[in-house]
Amino acid sequence: MSSLSPPVFLGGLAASFDRHADRVALELPDESLSYGRLARIAGGVGELFRSRGVERGDRVALYLGDKPALVRAHLGALWIGAVPLPLNPRFTVPELAYFLRDSVARAVLFDDESMPRAESAIAHLPGESGNKVVGISAGEVGSAAECDRAPAGVKADDPALLLYSSGTTGEPKGVVHTQANLAAAVTALARCWRFSEDDVLANVLPLFHIHGLSFATHVAWLSGATMLVGTAFHPRGTLDLVDRATVFMGVPPYYYSWLDRPEFAERAARWSRLRLATCGSAPIRADVLPRLEEVLGRPLINRYGMTESHVITSLPLDGPTPHGSVGVPLDGMEVRVVSDDRNPCLDEQVGAVHVRGPNLFREYWGRPQATREAFDKDGWFDTGDVGLWKPTPVGASEGRSPGDRPSAGSPAGFLTLVGRSKELILVGGYNVYPAVVERALIECPGVREVAVFGLPDPKRGERVAAAIVADPKAIDERQVKEFCRSRLVDYQCPAAVFFVEELPRNTMGKVLRRELQGRFSP
Repeated sequence: MSSLSPPVFLGGLAASFDRHADRVALELPDESLSYGRLARIAGGVGELFRSRGVERGDRVALYLGDKPALVRAHLGALWIGAVPLPLNPRFTVPELAYFLRDSVARAVLFDDESMPRAESAIAHLPGESGNKVVGISAGEVGSAAECDRAPAGVKADDPALLLYSSGTTGEPKGVVHTQANLAAAVTALARCWRFSEDDVLANVLPLFHIHGLSFATHVAWLSGATMLVGTAFHPRGTLDLVDRATVFMGVPPYYYSWLDRPEFAERAARWSRLRLATCGSAPIRADVLPRLEEVLGRPLINRYGMTESHVITSLPLDGPTPHGSVGVPLDGMEVRVVSDDRNPCLDEQVGAVHVRGPNLFREYWGRPQATREAFDKDGWFDTGDVGLWKPTPVGASEGRSPGDRPSAGSPAGFLTLVGRSKELILVGGYNVYPAVVERALIECPGVREVAVFGLPDPKRGERVAAAIVADPKAIDERQVKEFCRSRLVDYQCPAAVFFVEELPRNTMGKVLRRELQGRFSP
């Protein structure tokens, strides 16, 4: 990778495609595509979009699970300076209609499975708005004639990608990343994880999510790497992909599934080419991580990112890799942990995590007030996460100062997250962070998984509740509470314990605490 980010993402992408034209870019389930052919596909699909009325700056909703078609549509939109909007193909008709209406989308891409919902969503839009949304099928994208067409001349501050936040604190908001934002974010991550044209990335992540699309696909494309694309994670099929890979990016459920398979250790022992295994979206359970790293034969690289910023921090590839930490800031990213009065926190002091840097999004689409509220006067963005700095482990660089952590290259200490500020549980005026209680509970014999959340309490405001996946007949509520009393302050101990067969999760493995709150609220 170049030491400098390209000024615009599309320019860097086109240069990489040209530079690596004869190399294999993608191995899809049914075909292999070179970088040169990808450029011709992008040109052809871009022409298809233009013929259907899509112009530079228009939003193009990608509402399809067909990965080959999604890749083509995503590139075609980028190539003409349109703005891809990847969406979960499982979204319901009302959800899709909301995204189309809110983004003022010009087109929506669908496959055979999602077509009925897409057509229904368009029909549900207000008359004038619905008439402007063009439906384009995966079949049309797949049959578009390839052509040599130079990418659009875009500017650094032009929008390049629109992603919607999860909406855990209200309606989902459109996150606008500019060409410069995207270039800075992807280049910084490629540099941090030392991507090169020699890498082979096994990618089974959903491509409608920033993890699979930007952290994986965009990084591979900008680096000239080969990407092995799996339709979805499959315990055995994904092992076959990783047999050939140098890099694998996963989420906790993938690794948990592997650990339940007897052949995992034998297969992992043969992964001589694998140089990097990462985990994101949620942390690996503390009780599982040592065993997993022993089987992998290498540290699992944890990282911290979000829709608004891409990757913020990562454990360094050369170590140290302290368990529970999300590492140090990427080049160009500034991170600080601050108290309620916005003063820098000392080591081990919990506070709000703020970030600043070129990776950050420009605005929330169509929400100027929300955008102004998201940044302070100095450009710091409140992530909504709560964390703390831990001293640099022994043997690593020292000499840092408290407060701002400017980049991964500086001696800055290691960031540990303890939860989301909105997930904070207030018990009689005391702050309880779910992650703190979860770390204690996961050590309880018989507990396999746990999620902690708050429930209303008439006397103390809220009470701590825990949903537990346990080994059959291994433990009961009384034993759980006794275990917690021996390890936690009284107000941190769960007042309610619920045993469940599984925890509700989104597609990236994050536990849906609000769903648990809704299920168990009185």
